[in-house]
Amino acid sequence: MSPLRHWIISNFDPEFDEAEVHFTPIARSFFLGWHGVANAQEEGDFFSLQRRLIELFEENKGAIVRVRARFQKADEEERPQVVLGTGFFISREGHVLTNANATHLTSGQKADRISVEHNGIDYAAEILGSDASTNLSLVKVDTLPENFNFLHLADSSATPVIGSMVIRLSALFEFGPSPRLGLVTGLESRFGNKLFRVPYLRTNMSLGPGEGGSPLLDLSGKLVAVSVANLPPDLQSSYAIPARAALRIRDELLFSQDVTYGWLGFDVQMRTTTLSGAQVVIREIFPDAPAEKSGLLVDDVLLKIGDQQIHDTSDMDNALFYLREGQFVTVKVLRVTEEIDFTVRVAPRSQDQPFLAEARIPEADDGNETPFNEDALEQAAESDAATGEGEDGATTETESDDQ
Repeated sequence: MSPLRHWIISNFDPEFDEAEVHFTPIARSFFLGWHGVANAQEEGDFFSLQRRLIELFEENKGAIVRVRARFQKADEEERPQVVLGTGFFISREGHVLTNANATHLTSGQKADRISVEHNGIDYAAEILGSDASTNLSLVKVDTLPENFNFLHLADSSATPVIGSMVIRLSALFEFGPSPRLGLVTGLESRFGNKLFRVPYLRTNMSLGPGEGGSPLLDLSGKLVAVSVANLPPDLQSSYAIPARAALRIRDELLFSQDVTYGWLGFDVQMRTTTLSGAQVVIREIFPDAPAEKSGLLVDDVLLKIGDQQIHDTSDMDNALFYLREGQFVTVKVLRVTEEIDFTVRVAPRSQDQPFLAEARIPEADDGNETPFNEDALEQAAESDAATGEGEDGATTETESDDQ
């Protein structure tokens, strides 16, 4: 009898059947099969996950940077304000993606000076452009670090399903690159009366000081999202914009230093019936808008925009986000009992065109994190009684029409 078997018999039950002890050499664990002793879970899967997380961190930590921005106050005798954020390289040429809150104050003031810290060394950088509505900025370093790697922004419509594990890499506070494991807990187009331009991933990881702009990877190592907003502290959660949406913002900031959003010119509402279920229905078409010129009508039920099936307003927001000025897009609707395709030419949305929502991304209180406004919890509590309307008719109003 082995010493281990002898120890088990002498310390637990000398009368139990020795054959009921099962050993797992790979995990060096065992479970006891007699009554009253719980089975111990094998540790192989746990250590495999741990090794994978370590691998992901080691493979990608070289892409993570701390963004440090300096803002001179109106009174030049006052000390400049310094704002910190996380960023990450997205190209061999030294382009860095980060939060707009790390490069601009909530007043819109652009940083007077910006640098990127990589492996403890500061590199001068310039701001190529920013988009306040998605809280993303594109930065480029003047001199490349000797050793760095970059993350790929893939044009994939796939997003992690709720319950998926993700690892966040960030430059928290004054620390070096750090990993954190979390879960995707939602995919949402609004919080309270705050509407987002594109559905955001919600995770169970709040953002600490300096973590805004940190990338989220899935367990395969694919970049899936970028952290853009913190939820109220009691919720211990944050929002991240999907990588495909971040790629769309990157492209426009890289080539035009600004982001232009498409506009079709209609407003919608959700309608629920016992016969048809939930439907997205056009309730208003703005004069001289692309929708009117194409022949769309009030009470048309949206079925598809481009390749995106429309089941709710989140689907519509997702479809509209990727439309570009001048593009022709097919809009399929149900008119009474007939399905009809319309070709609509996308127009740019200007400031004087209807956009009835508040800012879709809340302003930050300081540069060390990206929180929602302090009244966000009250807004969420009141959202059931309020109607929030958004660009191109993104609305959360729900009507019940029993037939």
